[in-house]
Amino acid sequence: MNYELTGIAKTTANYINTTNQHVFLTGKAGTGKTTFLKYIVQNTHKKVVVAAPTGIAAINANGVTLHSLLHLPFGAFIPERITPPNTGSQVTTLLNLFSNVRFNASKRAMIREVELLIIDEVSMLRSDLLDCIDHMLRYLRKNRNEPFGGLQILFIGDLLQLPPVVKDSEWNVLSAYYKSSYFFDAHALREAPPIHVELDKIYRQTDENFIQILNRFRDNEQNTEDLAYLNSFYKPEVKEKYESGYIYLTTHNRKADEINANRLANLQSNLHEYKADISGDFPDNAYPTNPKLSLKLGAQVMFIKNDASGQGQFFNGKIGTVSQLRSSEIWVKFEDGNEVEVGKHTWENKRYKLNEASNEIEEKILGKFEQYPLKLAWAVTIHKSQGLTFEKAILDLTDAFTHGQVYVALSRLTSLNGLILASRLPEDSFERSQSMNAFMATKSSEDQLASELPNYQKRYYAKLADTTFDFAGILYALSQHVQSFDKDESKSAKQEFLGWNRRFLESTLPLQKVGATFIGEVQRILTMEVYLPHLAERAEKAKGYFNKELEKLTDLLDEHQTDIKAKVRITEYKKELKALEQLYFNKKAEIQRFHLLVGNALKGKTLTKEEMLSSNLYKERKVEAVSKGKKSKTPTAEISFELYQQGKTVEEIAEARGLVPSTIEGHLTQYISSGEVDIKRLLSETKLNNILSLITPETTGTQEIKSKLGDDYSYGEIRMALAFHNASHSK
Repeated sequence: MNYELTGIAKTTANYINTTNQHVFLTGKAGTGKTTFLKYIVQNTHKKVVVAAPTGIAAINANGVTLHSLLHLPFGAFIPERITPPNTGSQVTTLLNLFSNVRFNASKRAMIREVELLIIDEVSMLRSDLLDCIDHMLRYLRKNRNEPFGGLQILFIGDLLQLPPVVKDSEWNVLSAYYKSSYFFDAHALREAPPIHVELDKIYRQTDENFIQILNRFRDNEQNTEDLAYLNSFYKPEVKEKYESGYIYLTTHNRKADEINANRLANLQSNLHEYKADISGDFPDNAYPTNPKLSLKLGAQVMFIKNDASGQGQFFNGKIGTVSQLRSSEIWVKFEDGNEVEVGKHTWENKRYKLNEASNEIEEKILGKFEQYPLKLAWAVTIHKSQGLTFEKAILDLTDAFTHGQVYVALSRLTSLNGLILASRLPEDSFERSQSMNAFMATKSSEDQLASELPNYQKRYYAKLADTTFDFAGILYALSQHVQSFDKDESKSAKQEFLGWNRRFLESTLPLQKVGATFIGEVQRILTMEVYLPHLAERAEKAKGYFNKELEKLTDLLDEHQTDIKAKVRITEYKKELKALEQLYFNKKAEIQRFHLLVGNALKGKTLTKEEMLSSNLYKERKVEAVSKGKKSKTPTAEISFELYQQGKTVEEIAEARGLVPSTIEGHLTQYISSGEVDIKRLLSETKLNNILSLITPETTGTQEIKSKLGDDYSYGEIRMALAFHNASHSK
C-alpha cells in the first residue's frame, strides 16, 4: 500500500505499534481514517482483528461483526450481576452473559492471541455493547483484572456524524447506568480511557472557505453568516426537477427509493438485470448492494467502490450515466466525456482463525458476493452516504432531526460549486449533550501526544518483557501434561513415557529463573534516561541464550517423537507432544519479536509485519508446515545439504540460515543414513567412537546416551552417530 505516514498520523501509528494504549482516532469527513486503518492492518507487527457494529460496516472495513467475533447477545446489556428486568425487550446482565457462551477451542485460542482489536464506525457502537465486549474478552482471555482482557483497541469513527441507535424501551433501562449511548461512556473506559486523536488534513475538500464552514458545523458552532451563505444555494424548484449529474440526498429511505424507481421507469430504453454471484456463507444483512441490479441506458448511477485497478478512473461515490449495456457488460460515461467499462467487484465475508503452525491470526473466507459496484443514484439517504464523496448533490434536509445529519450531508461534497439546497438549513442549532462536549474536550494536540509517547512506550516494553520472558505458561502446561499420566500402564499405552516427560519438565524448569532475572534487568534498564541502547544489547543476548536453550528442548521433543513414531495406541499422546512443541515455537517467536522491536526502536524505525514474518524462524516454520506428512526429504533439509556440499561447516550453515547448529545437524542426519554425507566431516573420530561404544540393542534414545556423555556432546551429534550406526548395521 503506497501510503506515507506524516504528522499526527505517524505519531498515532507509533502509539499503536509501540504502546498498549487504547486509541480513539477521529477526523472530519475525508481526512483518511479508512486509509489509516488499512495501513495499520497491513503493517503492524501485532496480531490484529478488524470488526464493526453492523454487517455492512464490517464488509466495507474488510472485517467481521463484533457479534460474530465474540458471540455477543442482542438487545441491551446491564454491567451488573442482577436478574434481567422484564421490560418486553431483550436484556442481558452479568448474571446470564456467559450462560450460553459456546466457543470451540480454536476460537478461544484465537481470541487469546489477539493483541490489537480495531473497531471501525465506532459512532454506531453503544456504550452498553462496549461493556459487554469488555466482560466477554476478560472471560475468554482468562484475564479478569485488565480491561478488555489486556488487548489494545483502536476505535475509528466520527462521533459528530450519526449517533448509535437505541430504542426508547432500551434506554428506559440503560439510562440508570449510562450517561449516554455513545461508546465513550462505557464503564470499561473509565479504567482505561483512550487517547483522543483527530486527523486534521482534509483530502476530500480543498476549498478553504468550505472547510472552515464544515468545521464549524461539525463542532456545532455555525454562525448566522454561515447559514446565510449556505442558504444562498437554496433552489426550491429542484424538488420536482431532475438535475443531470446531481444526486439527491434525503433523510428517509422511502423518499430515496421512490425517486430512483420513478426516474428509472421514466426512461424509455429496455431494462437489463444483473444478478450477483453469491457463494458460500454471505448473510443477507451484509449484502453491500442489491443482489439484483436493474439498469437502463441513460440511468444515473453511482460507484460504490474505488477503482481497484489503481488507475483512478472512478471512486466511491462518483456519479455517471449508463452508456452501454449488454448481457455481461456495463459501460458508464462521466460528465467530462470519459467512458469506462465496469468490472465486477468481489466482497468477502470472512472470519479469523489461528494458524496452528505459525501462531499468527489469519483470515478464512466464508463466502463471496460478486456484483457490479454500481447503484441507482438519482437519490440516496444521508445515512447511506456516509463515507462517500460527491462532486454534485441536492440536499433535502426538511426532516433532518440531528445535527449529525446536516454535517454528514454537507461534508459529502468536494466543493460548494456542486451544492444545491432543496430546503433551507434550519437556523436553530441542534443540542449536543454535555457528555459529548466533555469527551470532545479530551482531544490531544500533536505536541502533547509526542511528549507523552516515551512514557507509554516504557510501560509497553516492561509489560512485553513480563509476558515474553515468563515461562510460567509453558511450565504449567507441562505440569498438567505430566499429571495426565494417572492411569495404570495396562490401561494407557502412554504411561510408559512418564519418566521421559518428568525429565523433560526438569530440563525446562531453569528457564523460569533466568527469565525472571532478565525481566528484572529490563525493569532496571527502563529507569535509565537513555535506555534503548542498553535494552537492545540485553535483548540481543537474551535472544541468543533463550533460542539456544529452547532449541535444545525442541530437539529433545523431536527426538522423542521420532522414537515413538512407529508405536501404536498413543495417537492422543502424539498430539499432546505436538501441542507442547508449539508452545516452545511460540516462545521463540515472542523472544524474536521483542528483539526486533527494540532493535528497530534504537534505529528510529518501526517493526513491520513483513519484517517479522520474513525472518528465518517463520520461513522454517512455513516449510515444516507445508512438508508435514511427507516421507521424502524436506525442502529445509535440502537447503542445508546443498550448503554442506559447497564445503560449509555446520556452524557456517547455521549462521547463514539463522538457525542453531543442532538444527543443521538434524537436517544432515538423514543424509548420513543414505550415505550422502560422510560423518567424519562432521564428527571427530574420538567423539564418534565414544558415542558408538554406548549404543546397545537396549538403547532407547539420545537422552540415555547424553546422560552418560555430558555437555561436551550435543543431541545433534548423538543423532548423527545413531544414524551412522543404524546405516552400518543395515547393510
